[in-house]
Amino acid sequence: MISEKIQKIPVSNNHLQKPDFFGLVTSLISTLPERSQEILKKRFGLIAEHGETLEKIGQDYKITRERVRQIITDAIKNISKKDSEERFKDVEGWLVFTIEKNHGIIKEKEIIKKLGSRDFREKNSLKLFVQCSKKVSEVFEKGTLEKSWVLSKDVVNSVKKVHLEAKDILEKGKKPLSDGDILKKIQERIEEMEKDQILNFLSVLTEIKKNVFGKWGIKHWDEISPKGTREKIYLILKETKKPLHFTQIAILIDEYKLGKKKAHPQTVHNELIKDERFVLIGRGIYALRQWGYEEGTIKDVLKDILEKSEKPLHKNEIIAEVLKIRKVKKTTVMINLNNEKVFEKRENLYSVRK
Repeated sequence: MISEKIQKIPVSNNHLQKPDFFGLVTSLISTLPERSQEILKKRFGLIAEHGETLEKIGQDYKITRERVRQIITDAIKNISKKDSEERFKDVEGWLVFTIEKNHGIIKEKEIIKKLGSRDFREKNSLKLFVQCSKKVSEVFEKGTLEKSWVLSKDVVNSVKKVHLEAKDILEKGKKPLSDGDILKKIQERIEEMEKDQILNFLSVLTEIKKNVFGKWGIKHWDEISPKGTREKIYLILKETKKPLHFTQIAILIDEYKLGKKKAHPQTVHNELIKDERFVLIGRGIYALRQWGYEEGTIKDVLKDILEKSEKPLHKNEIIAEVLKIRKVKKTTVMINLNNEKVFEKRENLYSVRK
């Protein structure tokens, strides 16, 4: 929903300090009837961290939830009338300036983060103040936009335009894209839009997200929001681009915060064994099959290399080929290569015994 109160306004480039939202809101509501003050504080979390429901507040005062809603609406209207007061304008100026710096739209979570306060009253006071501002409005569209704050409804149309193009690009490409890649493709379609503007618009979308490796994709993709352990393993291997020991994979799952619970190495190992996408290439070391790795013992690997060769190979050539697809010691290769029942050696050159 988009409020009709939105209007485009000029914003000063002057540096504005972060205001005291709790102090301002406390002052603004102090002229309201006592019951209205209490209801606002309960609803918007100025007493406890989480605001209470209309139902709960209604029960406390023995009134209907609709009556609670009306009291809140009237209180906000009364506070909004104070927008000409200097302190109100100063605080609103910081809010407007911050949103304008983000191309006219910012996620609620992001601007609260910029506030930099751990005091829940300060954060919740900011949310209440926005309800009272005539220059800032909330926008939210399920499946498209996260809860965000805007200065003009025109920006929402631009965000939707980026959403449609980005979704089409990603679905046709069927793979996550870096900032540079997705920007290039979007700018080919929307030439007038700046890079920072595009990235900011992407950040407020619900369907398109960035994974922990900085790649953009469709939210439900495994490479963007991996759900199970196997999906997390695949993402780690794909993005690190190298074979890893199962204990290293477990550590990286935790480091990149891919799960709420700690990743257990044995669980990771069990999933690696079960999934055909992963190939054991050394003691506890796994790679992606798509990289060209195949299963089999070192003896099998040696036979495959020599049978594919048009001529016998020197041990150094063989070792080099083995190490491309297996993480093993050179001595392990030589022990297997010296199996006279399988391999034949002539003048330091090896072939498969026939």
